[in-house]
Amino acid sequence: MSAPPTTPTRASVPGRLRASRPHLVYGGVEIGLSIVVAIATWSAWHSPWTTFLWTVLWLPVSHATGLAAGFVMAAHGDPAPERRTSAGTNIAVWAYECAASILLLDLYQPWFSAAPLPPPSGPARPVAVLLLHGYGCNRAFWLRFSHHLADAGYHCEAINLAPLFGDIDDYAQTIADATQALAERTRLPVVVVGHSMGGIAARACLRRYPTLPVVHTVTLGSPHFGTLHARHGIGRNVRQMSIGSDWLVALASSETDAARARITSIFTAHDNVVYPVRTSMLPGAHNIALDRLGHVSLGTHPRSRALVLETLERVGQGLRNGN
Repeated sequence: MSAPPTTPTRASVPGRLRASRPHLVYGGVEIGLSIVVAIATWSAWHSPWTTFLWTVLWLPVSHATGLAAGFVMAAHGDPAPERRTSAGTNIAVWAYECAASILLLDLYQPWFSAAPLPPPSGPARPVAVLLLHGYGCNRAFWLRFSHHLADAGYHCEAINLAPLFGDIDDYAQTIADATQALAERTRLPVVVVGHSMGGIAARACLRRYPTLPVVHTVTLGSPHFGTLHARHGIGRNVRQMSIGSDWLVALASSETDAARARITSIFTAHDNVVYPVRTSMLPGAHNIALDRLGHVSLGTHPRSRALVLETLERVGQGLRNGN
């Protein structure tokens, strides 16, 4: 068997941004169900206000109910002391996660997956940033986050990882091509920031293409050693993120101490998708724990954003110092 390639082929360098078809379908289903709810509500009550409220609120209420169930399952599946907080704190974490999830998953992702990211407007930085979304998501997950990066002076790009439920190893080519293209366009080394599955996909890509111009990887809520929540998903990629999966074991065993030292793992003790929380801790990496945040909130909350910017600044300072 021939050895795997160590550099991308550049045969599939991303060109014009394309919308994510599965998420467009999801958006169409949302609209269709809203019409059904409106017709059913009008038929039952003949009230314009009742019809309006049910049509507007059925999706947020459904999403919020599902997230509440996820937090309950996570609490039962991971009785770690870090999760023991007051009822008021739990409600606040759930409420912010609802707002972040509805905004990113139900509004941004169906309609803005091909939206361009803003150019940098702050001081020149010594690195560029490639953003990788998580399971079931697309690049629109990063639209809000990218504005903060641009304001801080960072060139950034985000890509869609497809197929949606495919093999994580199959994302490596797309990530490598995007990394190479970003580095060539900006003439800067790249820091890869991956949320959830995106962080694992970044590690898998660097295993296959170790000579890419990537100086650091930041993971946000990535299940480095799997998650119990994987049993509720579909697709090959979610099976690869099961606790103790052969794929995750092989990925971990393939990494050197030097490779781990170039990873920062940021995670939350109140994660409602990745649990037990210890599965996000990566030995040899720089592990940073947050609390009072949900899974999607890691991609929007100011505390998480500040840690990413601090990491980028630290990496940039190291480059300036020749480290």
